Parts: sequence; C-alpha cells; structure tokens
Amino acid sequence: MKCRFTFTTAYRFSAPVSGHVFHIRAFPSDTPGQRVLETHLTTSLPQPPASVFDSVCGNLTLTGRMDEPHDELFFESSGIVRTCLDDNRSDYPAAPYFVYPTRLTTPGPSIVNLWERIKGTLTGDVQADALLLMHAAHASLVYMPGVTNVGTTAEQALSCGKGVCQDYSHVLLSLLRLASVPSLYVAGLMAGEGATHAWVQAWVNNRWTALDPTHDCLAQGAYIALARGCDFEDAALERGIFLGSARQSVQSSAVVEVVE
Repeated sequence: MKCRFTFTTAYRFSAPVSGHVFHIRAFPSDTPGQRVLETHLTTSLPQPPASVFDSVCGNLTLTGRMDEPHDELFFESSGIVRTCLDDNRSDYPAAPYFVYPTRLTTPGPSIVNLWERIKGTLTGDVQADALLLMHAAHASLVYMPGVTNVGTTAEQALSCGKGVCQDYSHVLLSLLRLASVPSLYVAGLMAGEGATHAWVQAWVNNRWTALDPTHDCLAQGAYIALARGCDFEDAALERGIFLGSARQSVQSSAVVEVVE
C-alpha cells in the first residue's frame, strides 16, 4: 500500500522568545513495515534544520536552534510511504530492555488486578496472547479526550477507566511486558484527517506485529510510524527549550490518504 501524508506542527508563543532549541520527529524513516519513497519539508525557519537519526529504533529527528526573537514556528512535512511490507522481521530485533516497565507503564494495583483476571486465559501462543491482551486493554478503557495528559501513567488511566490512544497503548504495553513480550510504543499517523495516533508493536515470532488497542485491531495498512520507543516519553514527537516568559501552545494536524 502506498500512502501520501502531510503532517503540520505549529508552535505559538504568547510573547516573543529566543534561544529556542527544538527536536521534532516529523518524518517517517525506513523501519519494519514501511519504506519511505519521498519526503518534503516546509518551515518558517530561515535555514532548514539538521536531520539526524537517534535511538536504537532509528527515529528521524529534526533538530535546530532559533536565536532570533519569534512568537511562532511552523513545520510541514509531507511525502509518500509504502506500508504493509513483509519486511518487519528484524531490522532491529527485540532488545532485552523492551520488556522492562517504564515510569509510564509500571504496573500498579489496577494493572495487576487486570493481569490476574486474564493471565489464566493465555495459551502460550505469543500471537494469540498478544491479541488477547490487546482486546483486554481496549475493553478496559472508554475513549474520552481531556481526562488524561501526556504524563498520565497506564495505572492512572486504567484506574479512572478513560483515556486516549496514548493511554490505551500504555495499558497494553504494561500487560505485554507482564507477559514477557518485548514491546514498543509507536507514535505516528493513520488514514484520514486529524491528529497524531499511537499504537504498539509486539515482538511475535521474530517479527514486529503492530497492534492498535484504541481501535482493537492490527495496525495494518495506512499507518505511518514517526517514532518508536519504550513509552510516550521515549517516542515523543516534539520537545525543546526556549528563553522568555511566554506560554507555549503546540497545534498539530495530519492527513493520510491511500494513493495506491
């Protein structure tokens, strides 16, 4: 499947800032399940940012610095990606630390209680068990924006029973790691118009299998990964610092369409 994407990120500040150092993951890279055919960048920067790969997962990061006073910064990435490729075996195999809990995925009483209720139904077939855990994560939350935030843990989300794609993914990661299945958080884009999305990759039978617990399905087809990591913090699409007394807002939008 061939997909065309456009991903826009706009930073706005309530007053001019300077010394703005930023890191943005706005482009997909060649990783298991996708191959990048072309990319383009439009930005309000006087000079294009440098592109660097970082992390064991091969995330492509745009990094740069804006010293001149400014009250907004704009990036638009676009391109074409081929997905659904049968090449997701071992571009980067599961490292041991992909099975360890993180700050956002450490099990608490609610996660452990859910795990105790479902672990007896696991069969030992990793593919089937990963799907079962995805169904459990999906059923444990009601999709509701505005209840959680970027710092909400899997335990906190499960305790309140509400959340968004980040929370569904963190709950699934917590369960998969309790089952000793190496797994990754994926931040990216999916078919249609809207914001970014999050899903999970689980190491199943020596390949990465993409699971979307928010929609309770395999993340196949028009899913474009921008960053992978152990959790949201590890795979954050943007971060940075600046000088100035100002409030910052970040607005993102995405469009993905199937072209072939």
